Amino acid sequence: MWGMLPVTLKELLLGMNAQTIVWYRFLVAAALIVPWLAWLGRLPRPRQFGGGVGWWMLLAAVGLCSNYYLFNVALGFVNGETAEAVIQLTTLFLIFGGVLFYREPFTIAQKFGTALIVAGLGLFFHDRLAELVNPGNAQTIGVLIVVASAIAWTIYALLQKKLHSDFSSAQMLLTIYVFSSLVLLPFIDPGALFGLSGLQLGLLAFACLNTLIAYGCFAEALKCWDASKVSAVLALAPLFTIGSLKLVVLVNPGYAFSDRLGWISITGAVLLVIGSALTAIVPKTRNDKAPARVATPHTD
Repeated sequence: MWGMLPVTLKELLLGMNAQTIVWYRFLVAAALIVPWLAWLGRLPRPRQFGGGVGWWMLLAAVGLCSNYYLFNVALGFVNGETAEAVIQLTTLFLIFGGVLFYREPFTIAQKFGTALIVAGLGLFFHDRLAELVNPGNAQTIGVLIVVASAIAWTIYALLQKKLHSDFSSAQMLLTIYVFSSLVLLPFIDPGALFGLSGLQLGLLAFACLNTLIAYGCFAEALKCWDASKVSAVLALAPLFTIGSLKLVVLVNPGYAFSDRLGWISITGAVLLVIGSALTAIVPKTRNDKAPARVATPHTD
């Protein structure tokens, strides 16, 4: 779902600004979670935010809200393939964050995988490196905004793992969705909804469901795996983005929002996936032979 999201958002930006798209996504996700948690009797309670936990939750909410907004803004400068490739820096950021703050293992195989991820990004941008050194170029601006988005997302992801001892995944996401909806409220144009085409309305619905399902799955995955392993698997997303856009171009050769990547760039994307597999699968194999270790915050 994350891999197909840039394709969806790029089309939506033709009829709605970035902050309004993000607001609708958060609002719909919150509206769907509230009745479910109310029925289960598990709505967040004020006492859960005591003892400084509320400040960690606030920082996590700011991180995720910033990630959503910045990623949407970046798509005004770059196409989906580029945005999804650069956002894979979250793989590296989250691996390093997991090692630094949660003392997760960082093996030789993971280091090699990290090198492949870096090499993959280099190959992906091999024909655009000259453009990226120009600070006024739209590609450069877009890439820098995606990097900022990746940093914001990493902050959210690392804090989410910390907050699991106080909140369930659904409680955490609901709190973040409600906070973000309120923060964005003064800056939106909700009436833009009525100017969308039928296709754009369908894409907006998909983006809203994406918010609920994809992040819900991610939150649950963090309960089962180390943050570094989860982030590595997420690097599969660029292949879905590239595949989706290749299909769109095949059906509509005149489609404007595709980088029409060559084989060298596609090879770079594949290296991203291989590097991610090394950082995820090898530690799992090693851990299968040893007692499970629960990651704990680095509080030194």
